[in-house]
Amino acid sequence: MTTRAILAIGVGQLVNWGVLYYAFGVLMLPLERDLGVARWVVAGAFSLALLMSAAVAPLVGRLTDRGCGPLLIRTGGFAAAVLLIAWAIVPNVVTTYLAWAGLGLCMAATLYEPAFAVVARARPRADDRLRALATVTVLGGLASTVFLPLMASMNETWGWRIAVGALAVIVGASTWLTSTVALRHVSPVSAAAEAPSPAASGSIGHGFLPALAVFSVTSLASAAFTTMLVPAFVDRAFAPTTAAMIGGVLGLMQLPGRVLLMNGTVAASPATLLVGSLALQAAGLAVLSVSMSWPPAAAGVALFAAGAGLTTLIRPHFVQSVFGIARAGHMNGVVARSQQLARAAAPVLTVGLASAIGYGTVFALLAATFAVLAVTSRVVLSDL
Repeated sequence: MTTRAILAIGVGQLVNWGVLYYAFGVLMLPLERDLGVARWVVAGAFSLALLMSAAVAPLVGRLTDRGCGPLLIRTGGFAAAVLLIAWAIVPNVVTTYLAWAGLGLCMAATLYEPAFAVVARARPRADDRLRALATVTVLGGLASTVFLPLMASMNETWGWRIAVGALAVIVGASTWLTSTVALRHVSPVSAAAEAPSPAASGSIGHGFLPALAVFSVTSLASAAFTTMLVPAFVDRAFAPTTAAMIGGVLGLMQLPGRVLLMNGTVAASPATLLVGSLALQAAGLAVLSVSMSWPPAAAGVALFAAGAGLTTLIRPHFVQSVFGIARAGHMNGVVARSQQLARAAAPVLTVGLASAIGYGTVFALLAATFAVLAVTSRVVLSDL
């Protein structure tokens, strides 16, 4: 697979994440107003999408192991465009839930997991594969930076229904571009293209269950972090604009570590990279637990984001290194299911816990959790 094809897949991920994951946050308030329902009812549609995505993630993984990744990405992208248009034409509570249930299936078919599988089969050498995965995640990591302001601008100018129609056109065009430039050149790779790591044994490889717990906790923490970041800063008497500006650091600071891996500047085992990412997140959360002014708060967000950005990339690299390409799709799907369930639970858990013990204490507890995970991972995964 050429560099041009890898870039096309990365652009596709930027669009898919922007349309299917980040845009809904901008739609919350106009939907609440136009549908005349409570905000939790609107949010429930997105939670349903995450649950649907989690439910089918292992199946999607098994299909990608059989070489169906390109078909899934095409079908999911074009189906998402159709669902968005249908929802914009007939908007009510029922169609909102039906549309987002379907879009949850599209998430499973079009977000990172199938793309990672396609890239892995095209780049079987571990070092080439890591650089290619880093390229895809660098572009995918720009989704919030591009689509949050774009969606806000379109909503303000045209209204949410026309903005959703525009998103449908964008995701359809992106799917066609990805299919034309990258996916039509993908050829199946033999299951023997890469053997699993010697550390893998039986149906579950050594270290997989601890890693599954780590990736689930990091997903929960990341979703919780995003949910409570601005309210926590406002609670500390930061101006709302300052809080939002600091929050904007989150997306951009996920990129440096991925760029270094993409360029081959940093090379390390999956376990070492995982421990480093956990340590960065622990440090960032610890700083945030005591920050009462914007400079240290911004530094804490930057540290956490740098670690979180690495974790997103390390997960497929870890699974593919342990299980080999032939089984990585299904195992990535198992991890993705756990991560999506954690993301769906995080906002409710965060709000309840912060109301009871305060945001600073929640940050401190998360910091301690990440520190323990880093130490445990260093011991359990030391031979990977």
